[in-house]
Amino acid sequence: MRVLVVGKGGREHAIAQKISESKMLETLWVAPGNPGMSKVGLQCVNVEKTPDVLAFCKTNRVDLVVFGPEAAILSDLKEVLEANGVACLAPSREAAHLEASKYFCKEILEDAGLLTAAYQKANTVAEAISFLEKHDFKTPIVVKADGLAAGKGVAVCETLETAKAAVHDLTTAYGFPLLVEECLIGRELSAFALCDGEDFVILGTACDYKRITPDPFSANTGGMGAFSPCDFISTDDEAAIDDIFRKSLKSLKRKGKPYVGFLFAGLMKTDKGLYVLEFNVRLGDPETQALLPRIKSDLLDLSVKAVQGRLEKQKTEFHDYRSVHVVAVSKGYPGNTMDLGHAIQIPTASTEGTNIYFAGVSTKNENLVNTGGRVLGVTALAKTRDEARMKAYQEIRKVQFQGLYFREDIAQ
Repeated sequence: MRVLVVGKGGREHAIAQKISESKMLETLWVAPGNPGMSKVGLQCVNVEKTPDVLAFCKTNRVDLVVFGPEAAILSDLKEVLEANGVACLAPSREAAHLEASKYFCKEILEDAGLLTAAYQKANTVAEAISFLEKHDFKTPIVVKADGLAAGKGVAVCETLETAKAAVHDLTTAYGFPLLVEECLIGRELSAFALCDGEDFVILGTACDYKRITPDPFSANTGGMGAFSPCDFISTDDEAAIDDIFRKSLKSLKRKGKPYVGFLFAGLMKTDKGLYVLEFNVRLGDPETQALLPRIKSDLLDLSVKAVQGRLEKQKTEFHDYRSVHVVAVSKGYPGNTMDLGHAIQIPTASTEGTNIYFAGVSTKNENLVNTGGRVLGVTALAKTRDEARMKAYQEIRKVQFQGLYFREDIAQ
């Protein structure tokens, strides 16, 4: 098969790397990819706009396009490609409202009868403030932007003053509506599935680290690291995860929005069970970089079956490994002023059981340089999480560029 992966970050690097292992594959491209991917042997093509991607697919007889980022999923790319006979692994824009609107997500969860945090929808600042003033703040309260916010549209607030500030900041950045939610207490995790509109296969679980430092109130980022699988879930939790995906897919189908593609459930394990915090309509970043190396099954084969509606009775096989992924970021991330453009030195040969996935990089004088906040990440596989953690940190300490920063506590 001839496959095109759409995207340019670490997630897309991991997806392309896993697909490249398939015996079904003839040729693989990443659009637009990045120079780090090119340096490790992936074919990157400089096309991003819908007409250019379509022209590339026609010229190169692409059989399947696999979507990475949510921006591509919410664009017209899938509609245009499929109208021209190119198969796509991505949900429709209507089904993708599961991520694009947290309020729509709540409607699906309620329709499916699943556990989710109690919430109120605010359409004005005054309405949001009125909800906040009724809360006693004996427990925190959560303020969420309704739309896409690159993982940064959520504020957990312990006081009325910080909650009011969050309302101001989130509405300034993302507009209305806002959701004001109860704060759930428990352990957070992510679960992933590949869906064909009705059936699905589980791709595993992962735990990620959103804050720039171990301080739970430090700046929120797109993700500083992850480990897989989550080792604190029970067989009952695994059954509940199956239930969450099954009931959600049925609800979406009932509403005329059948879901095909990768689906990511953000969950909270509480004393009362597994609550759904949110859905994302793609694989997570950096969870994907921890998740996919553990999968033994042919991801391309499963992807084709998903597009064709043939996932019934399919199961994912996993390697008997634990994984840890650590992200290296530029100085100043996640702020607006970052120290960029510095040459990156990477190990000439990776340690066995480790991979480097590139994200915010470009080239200057034939050298890789950092051009984004999250620059790259290292994944390590081992029989135990402690061993995988040790290998990941050994490997990422071999990477050098001016201003490099990574958290020291991933997977502790």
